[in-house]
Amino acid sequence: MPHTHHTHPKKNTHSCHSAPSKPTPYGLLALISLSLALPLHFISSDHLSLPYKPFIEALISGIAVFIVGFPILKAFILSVQTINPNMFTLLGTGTLTAYLYSLFGLFFLPTSQNTPFFDAAAAITTLILAGQWIEQRSESKLAQSLKNLLTLTPPTARLISQGSEKIIPCSEIQAGHHLLVLPGETIPADGKILEGHASAEESILTGEPLPIEKFPGDSVLGGTLLSGGRLLILAEKAGNQSLVARLAHLVDEAKENPPPFQRTADKIASAFTPLVLLLALATALGWIFVGESTANAISRAVAVLIAACPCALGLAAPVATACGLSRAARLGVLIRNPSSLEKLSKVKLLVVDKTGTLTEGNPAITHITTAEGISETLALTLGASLATSSLHPLSKAIVKAALSKNLTLEKISDIQDTPGQGIAGKTKNRELLLGQLSFLEQKKVNIPQTLRSANSGIAGPAVWLAQENQCLARFDMADPIRSTTPTAIHSLKNLGIDIELLTGDQPEPARAVATQLGITRLQAAVKPEGKAARVSALLGTIPGLVAMAGDGTNDAPALASADLGISLGNGTDAAKDAAAVVVLKGDIAGIARAFLIGRATVRVIRQNLFLAFAYNALALPAAAGLFISSTGWVLSPTWAATSMGLSSLLLTGNALRLLHFNPQ
Repeated sequence: MPHTHHTHPKKNTHSCHSAPSKPTPYGLLALISLSLALPLHFISSDHLSLPYKPFIEALISGIAVFIVGFPILKAFILSVQTINPNMFTLLGTGTLTAYLYSLFGLFFLPTSQNTPFFDAAAAITTLILAGQWIEQRSESKLAQSLKNLLTLTPPTARLISQGSEKIIPCSEIQAGHHLLVLPGETIPADGKILEGHASAEESILTGEPLPIEKFPGDSVLGGTLLSGGRLLILAEKAGNQSLVARLAHLVDEAKENPPPFQRTADKIASAFTPLVLLLALATALGWIFVGESTANAISRAVAVLIAACPCALGLAAPVATACGLSRAARLGVLIRNPSSLEKLSKVKLLVVDKTGTLTEGNPAITHITTAEGISETLALTLGASLATSSLHPLSKAIVKAALSKNLTLEKISDIQDTPGQGIAGKTKNRELLLGQLSFLEQKKVNIPQTLRSANSGIAGPAVWLAQENQCLARFDMADPIRSTTPTAIHSLKNLGIDIELLTGDQPEPARAVATQLGITRLQAAVKPEGKAARVSALLGTIPGLVAMAGDGTNDAPALASADLGISLGNGTDAAKDAAAVVVLKGDIAGIARAFLIGRATVRVIRQNLFLAFAYNALALPAAAGLFISSTGWVLSPTWAATSMGLSSLLLTGNALRLLHFNPQ
């Protein structure tokens, strides 16, 4: 059955009538209609004899059809006036045909030839109103899910300006504002920490079950709960630009933009109503032609009109899509457009990076090997001085190690960053290089054999430091595999998705991680420009789509090259802009959740489409009486209305299951 009202009526392509300004109280109307239909059923019984009985039936039925059921008739009249045949065209035609034929028989046909349908008209009206109420409740539940997203952010915030604190509405927060957040309060805007240390509970947005420790420089999300400390944050995105608002907007828009495989159903639904009107007319004329009574012929034609449910086809995808995207948002998966849902269901190969996706993304120095005459303190000071200009996790590890020893860093100038390889700069007019071994080799740096052959005993990445043309040190790193990674890899393989590790790390540490996780496809020491080329080369080589997951600016070309780009939420804006799916908790477990919720949504959409087609394929022949000769059974108008309501209830109920989907 169609929607009763929409947030964006002008974009609604699936509803069957224009939205009223206020929600119609279908539940109350259904109860009133039921209070009329039940007595009418007993009055119309052959066992009850009353004076003026047919006229009493006509009066009670008329009140139910024309007064209580006025919203249905109003929508019917509108569909006729606008020449927009829809669900209410069929319902109105069927109900009015049943009532007006009964009225005609009351005044113009002999009693022996008159078979009134007054009770059927009232029963049909009651069931239609009940069906509308059920759908209204379903849509209300989805709207509440959206509202829950929007109400994650608090109504007010603590603004720190010129050393004083002021309480302001969250709607007045602007980028650049300094906001104070106390323990137990909800962070009011997306931003970065200026001062303080605390834990943030981000499960409501990212699906991360444990609180996340936050330090100065870390990003925070509006709508997440702060515990164990106070923070001074710099607001970066608030209001409509915040993550919470964008999630709600995308889910709301998804209701009006079904995935591609819904379009065929939409085309069928648009032609469905005129075909059903013709089928009803043919049913009546056909039964009269073969000698059936006019009353029976009219009854079967009315049943055809009432049983038909074209909007089941139109509803099959939009409701399920909105529910799926709403649940995905609560699980920390931002799906930019519904067409990506279908792609998620067709991916057979996932290409991922290692650092931060399969591993913790917080590497630490395990060993420092220095050239002769170079102290660890000097190597760490120079390396950290240059590393402060890089956002790479390995660079952050070097800076963290230097700060933990309270080393004084030097000022670096003429910084040149080569993404995925290394960084160069100058201090005291002497050139510094920090990066991969291949980066130093390209710069013709002299690397002593003692550094090349140094073995820390841990198969992890190494970062090399050089000054002028001499290699000064080698920093060996360890980046533990995330505890959730093995389970996520297992889940992806159970979905039939193979995994390729595509990393800029050297072959040895990359191979160690791949072997430990059972990943057989490995491409190591790949430069940023090589990632896009590798992804492009994979397209069309497997019986399915290729997805790429990345988090850095250098991953953007590869994300755009893939059939489906998945950006990790802790990544850069360039990566997010190039991706159709954003996983807010940037690890392989979050990616697995994206595939699980995406495939669950597509599965429900396909189930709904099948149920919608199957219902109409069975109900229409039964209503037309085509099964009489074989089974002796025909679908009466009352049972036709009941089956139509149940079909709508089944579709919406099946879709609403997604709001409680658990990807575990």
